[in-house]
Amino acid sequence: MKKITYFILILAFLIVGCGKNSDVSQNYVKVTPSKLFEGDAKKLEPHFDMMTGCIKVKYQGDKESLGLKYEIWENGKIKESQNGISTSFDKNEFDGEVSISLKDIIGTDLEKSNSMVMKTIISKDNGYVGSTKYIDRFDKECGYGPVEIDGELKVTDSEDITIWGVTAHKGSFASGGKSIEDEVKTADWGLIFKIYFK
Repeated sequence: MKKITYFILILAFLIVGCGKNSDVSQNYVKVTPSKLFEGDAKKLEPHFDMMTGCIKVKYQGDKESLGLKYEIWENGKIKESQNGISTSFDKNEFDGEVSISLKDIIGTDLEKSNSMVMKTIISKDNGYVGSTKYIDRFDKECGYGPVEIDGELKVTDSEDITIWGVTAHKGSFASGGKSIEDEVKTADWGLIFKIYFK
């Protein structure tokens, strides 16, 4: 009987101790790489002809909202910086995802325009907020690709957190081994997304 009681106490402790945000301490953010297309949906990704980024965000602290901002860089300098969408949350906890997509605009002549469609979404269990913007694209002759975080991040909520980016280079280039910011700052054109808490 004592063994059963002891087992029940341990089980109860584990259940209580492993709640929704137990892996996030006070005023810390856990950011984990994710994918917009997963499982069977992964087969559809090439058909949409777009670049996508997605991260999971878990937070516990004294802030009440999560926001998303972006920066456009050209030749190592910021050309444009804007705050985007934001969402509030209850009980000072957030458990959801931030997703981004960039898609070329193709004209009736089948040529790419000088703009791209940028969609951003912040989603959680009870819904989402989203935004669609048009941004100036990089030179059509450039090679380009996404830049993602390298594994899980656990950081404080006191500063902006870089979560995803895109770089474009003239001629041949090699990427990898550097932070998103460093990759973008050394590119001919770059886009950085950051989240922040208020």
